[in-house]
Amino acid sequence: MKRKLVEQNVNGIRMRALIAGSGPPLLLVHGFPLNHQMWLPQIEHFQSSYTVIAPDLRGFGDSDISPGIVTMEQHARDLNALLQDFKIEDPVSYCGLSMGGYIAWEFWKHFPDRLHALILCDTRADADLEEDVNNRLKMADLVLRHGPEAISTAMIPNLISESTQQNQPHISEHLISMIEATDSEGIAASQKGMAARSDFSDLIKDIHIPTLFIVGKEDRLTPPAVMHQMSTQVPESKYFEVSDAAHMAPMEAPDLVNQAIDDFLSTHLNS
Repeated sequence: MKRKLVEQNVNGIRMRALIAGSGPPLLLVHGFPLNHQMWLPQIEHFQSSYTVIAPDLRGFGDSDISPGIVTMEQHARDLNALLQDFKIEDPVSYCGLSMGGYIAWEFWKHFPDRLHALILCDTRADADLEEDVNNRLKMADLVLRHGPEAISTAMIPNLISESTQQNQPHISEHLISMIEATDSEGIAASQKGMAARSDFSDLIKDIHIPTLFIVGKEDRLTPPAVMHQMSTQVPESKYFEVSDAAHMAPMEAPDLVNQAIDDFLSTHLNS
């Protein structure tokens, strides 16, 4: 199956993305502070039916870093420019996890004609409370002073379930590896961007494209109750809860998540 890593000059930076397969475009947008490799089970599965585009966002993976602050709107504009450079003209099915979901709201706001469908994994639409903002800024400062190793292991209990930690230790290892390979400036810049992100909780009722919400049943960061509430606000949405998974449901239970996305896309791409 054809798969390649491509570098493009996008909005003043060099951005790397993996492209695989052929067919309708499926854009996979990773969470924080990871890179496109979190989607490897989805890339492997969907490349037989879709053109899968899995970028490393600005400041992550092998893409260039912008110090200071990188907003969610900036990430959305980078993705739009990347699709233009790849000459992807058909509307995409956008699948984002956590921070990738925050970016999805901005992408929908600024580039609605680019979207065929939204798949939102373990994310939320509201802005941070003051305590959450302060925690993000503390993490940014910690990483700038001590490097990503200062947060990598400590993040794991919030990212994956206890059963995943016990039964699939390779997932913990992969997550730690991705976090520790991320530049401190990149982590801090997007952490500050998330702290300053807009509140879309009153706007998502205006989303009128097919939308799928996926959440791990044991997600502490974006709990099922939060995701289910969002699904009730979006008119054309479906909700899917993944047992024995937490915040990283696509990595923890790829077969279940892939099947849910398959069913969703096959219904809406053929309608």
